[in-house]
Amino acid sequence: MSRVSFKLIEAIIVLSIYFNILYMINLLSYIFIPLIVLPIDINKVADSSKFWFIQNLYDALLSLGINVGVANAIVFTIVLLALAAIVWLLNIAIGRFSFLFVKDQKLNVESGVYRILMKHGFFKRFFVFIAIGIVVLSCRILFSGFSIGLITFVMVLSRSVMIIWILLLLYSLLDSWNTFFELHPKTQQKSLKGYIQLMKIIAAVVAVVFILAIIVDKEPSNLILGFGATAAFITLIFKDTILGFVASIQLSFQDMIRPDDWIEMPSKNADGIIVDINLSSVKVQNWDNSVTMIPIYALVTDSFTNWRRMEQGPGRLFVRSFNVDAKSVKFAGESLLESLSKHSVTGGNYAEFLTLAHVSSPDAILTNLALFRAHLELFLRRHPQINDQLMLFVRYLNAISGQGIGIEIYAFSKQKEAAGYDTVHRTVMEYVIASASLFEIILFQSPSGEDLHRLGKFRDEKFS
Repeated sequence: MSRVSFKLIEAIIVLSIYFNILYMINLLSYIFIPLIVLPIDINKVADSSKFWFIQNLYDALLSLGINVGVANAIVFTIVLLALAAIVWLLNIAIGRFSFLFVKDQKLNVESGVYRILMKHGFFKRFFVFIAIGIVVLSCRILFSGFSIGLITFVMVLSRSVMIIWILLLLYSLLDSWNTFFELHPKTQQKSLKGYIQLMKIIAAVVAVVFILAIIVDKEPSNLILGFGATAAFITLIFKDTILGFVASIQLSFQDMIRPDDWIEMPSKNADGIIVDINLSSVKVQNWDNSVTMIPIYALVTDSFTNWRRMEQGPGRLFVRSFNVDAKSVKFAGESLLESLSKHSVTGGNYAEFLTLAHVSSPDAILTNLALFRAHLELFLRRHPQINDQLMLFVRYLNAISGQGIGIEIYAFSKQKEAAGYDTVHRTVMEYVIASASLFEIILFQSPSGEDLHRLGKFRDEKFS
């Protein structure tokens, strides 16, 4: 996907999020909130007489010579404390009753869904929500007769608490959904975390708009329209979130990354396993146990390698090369052929690799290097940990150079994990080194310190 189309999708997402928030606020303002918090005529409640118990308490305080304003404040504080106690008691009572109901009905409370909901505190928040709802609906009785200012404060506070608790309930459901999705066998290789985070952000924005609308006594839909001038500023603040959301959609639809994928991204110094995917970044644990955080949109704009297909496939490619000293290459004489046919290592498959060598080298020009190459290819095809159904060959590299004749082994290992994979190509190279002398082949290597020491010793003996 080009950068132009990426920016176009980003703009479309921004507009769709903006209008979806507006639509949700408009819908909830007319349907959801009135079902929970009934509209109350504050002036009517203020003109009503106080609840009988509260009125008796108020009269008792006045009889003690306490000022009217102070008496109102004391009674108001007592009512608030009483409401807090009622919420606490109702929470306990509803929780106990619900537990007994579940137990009596012999429901499977140890089921996966129940445990997940319990883990994310859904039931605790739900019981508190019911208790708060009961108290809020009784506010018109408990706070009747107080001043308009106090009643307004209670209404704003109670409705705000209700909205916050609805938000917390929604968070619990979203977290439970994410956990259930991750644990389900068919979907555990996918990641919903980024989308869950986006839903939480949208829900929080909607909740804040509702609370502000309650505080300023405006319709939520009218309030959100006033934010149009600040839309560019909000977009700038949530730039990374929007970019991450757009990128996560593309990565998800094209199935480019999953949790537990092995990815390699040199531009970010990342080479390891994906342990977490969220809305803004991908967490990669490298093979040295360090952790790299990659912005999720970087996986769209920059190149990276995902090794998942290799891990799921029938084999992992390994390519190894070595150099042969050109001076050791010669025609295969009778003595060499007889030696190979009788040796314990090469005698068992002598006829087969001889036939294979004849495919590329006629009898007149059959060389020890052609025999060696054919023997190695046959060895690879018979190796139990090498997949002979995939591409496999032993070939010459570039023209003869100062490093001798280059030979390359190209094969696929059945072992794909690091330890087993390393064992396979290590045994192959060890066999190459050990069997070269059987074909009178000398592997090329640069002179070592020991070689120079022998040369010096030979010179001293010769000229002494």
